[in-house]
Amino acid sequence: MRRIRIISKGMYRWRISGCLLIVMLAVGSTPAIAQDQGADAEPPSSAATEARGVVSSGLGEWGLSQRFPDSALWLELEDGARTLALFWPEMETPARGAVIILADEGENAESGLAGALARELTYRKLAVLSLGLEAPPAALEKILERPRIAPEAKPEGQSPDADSPATIDVMAVEAPGDQEAAYRERIRDELAAGAAELTTREYELVAVVGIGRGSNHVVTYAAELGAPPALIWVGPKFYPGDAGQLSATLEKAAVPRILELSLSGDGGERKASLARAGVQGFSLQAVGSGTEFLPRDGKALAGRIAAWLIPDARQ
Repeated sequence: MRRIRIISKGMYRWRISGCLLIVMLAVGSTPAIAQDQGADAEPPSSAATEARGVVSSGLGEWGLSQRFPDSALWLELEDGARTLALFWPEMETPARGAVIILADEGENAESGLAGALARELTYRKLAVLSLGLEAPPAALEKILERPRIAPEAKPEGQSPDADSPATIDVMAVEAPGDQEAAYRERIRDELAAGAAELTTREYELVAVVGIGRGSNHVVTYAAELGAPPALIWVGPKFYPGDAGQLSATLEKAAVPRILELSLSGDGGERKASLARAGVQGFSLQAVGSGTEFLPRDGKALAGRIAAWLIPDARQ
C-alpha cells in the first residue's frame, strides 16, 4: 500500500514564506557582494588614473605594469602626472650605453615594434627605456595631418602686408593651438623624464629612437638639448608641418648623427633635402620591403642600430 503524505495548508504556507525569505536575502546581498568584488579589483589609489594625471592614455599602462613588474617604472612629470616606462637592462656587461625608444602612435611601451626592438638591443650590451605614444585626439590629428601649403609668390609691386587668402590659410594652419602645444609638450616631458631616470641609474644616453610617428617628437626633443644624443628614425612618419621644418630644426638641434631605417624606396627625398640644407651626419639604410615594420623585424633592426652606434658591437 502506498503511503500518501498529506500536506496541510499551514505547512504549505510556511514553505512558501521560507522560499520568499531566502530569495529576498539573496537579492539584498547581491549589491554588497558586487561592491566588495569591485573594491578588490580596483588597484590601490586608482593607479590607472594617476598614471596619466588628468589625461587618459588608453594605452593599457596599468595592465602593462602588472605584466612586467620588474621592468615597469612610473616616471614623474613636471605637471604632477605620471607615465609608464619599461626599463630593459643590458644582458651583458659592461653596458655600452642606454637608448630611449618612443613607440609609434597608439602603441604602449611594449606593444608593436617597441618591445621587440628593446629586447633585441639588450643582447647588444645596450640598456633600453621604452615609452608609449598616446595618439592625439581626432580633431588635433586632422590638424597635424593637413598638407603644408607653400605661400604664393607676391606679384612685383604688391605690398608685403597685402595678404592673399592662401597666405592667411597657411598662417592659420601653421599657428599651433593650445591643444597641439599641450600634446607635444607632454611627450617632451616624458622623454625628459626617461633621460633623467637613465642618468640616475648612471647610464650614458647614446641615442633616442623614434618609431613611426614617434620620429616627430624625438626631433623636437633633441632641439631643446644643449648636447643632444644621436637620433634614430625607424620607419618615420613625419607630419607635413614637421617635415617642412625638419632641416631647420635639425640645424638648431646640432644633432651629431642621424640614422634612418626605412623600407626599400623610402627616405630618398628626405636624404636629398637634408643634404641640400647642409645637415651633416645623416645616414639612410633600407631594411627589407613591405608597407611597415613588424615586431619580427626587431632583430634585424637592432643589429643595424648596434652596428651604427658601436661598430664593434656583436650582431
